Amino acid sequence: MCCGQKRSELRNSQAQGTTRTGPQYVPSNSGAHPIQNQTPAAHTMRTVSQSPPSNMQTRSVQHQAQALSHALHSVTSVRYLENSPIRVRGSVSGMYYEFSGSRPVQLVDARDASSLLNTRFFRRS
Repeated sequence: MCCGQKRSELRNSQAQGTTRTGPQYVPSNSGAHPIQNQTPAAHTMRTVSQSPPSNMQTRSVQHQAQALSHALHSVTSVRYLENSPIRVRGSVSGMYYEFSGSRPVQLVDARDASSLLNTRFFRRS
C-alpha cells in the first residue's frame, strides 16, 4: 500500500467516526509521527441543565415582592396629557406604568406619583 492510500484510509476512518486501537503512524519527510485517536463526538459533548435559570426564579420573586409592596402602599390616580404611548418606571417602587391616548388614566403608587406630577406630561386625576 502506498502512502497516499494510507492517508486516504486515515481520512475515511476519521470521517466515519471510527477509532483504531493503538497509535498509528503516518510517514512524512521528517519521520513517523503519532496520530491521536479521538472521536469527534468527544469534543462536542455538552452538559445541559434541566433546572430553569436562577435569574428566572429571581425575577419571579422580585415581581411578587413588587406586587406586595404595591398592595401595601396607597395608590393615586394620574392622568397622562399626551397621546403617544409611553412606559415609565416609578422612581421609588420600580413599577412600570403604561400610558397612552386611549388609556391616559392609571393608578400609580403614591410614592411614584410626585415624580410623575413634577413633569408637564401628568396631572392628578
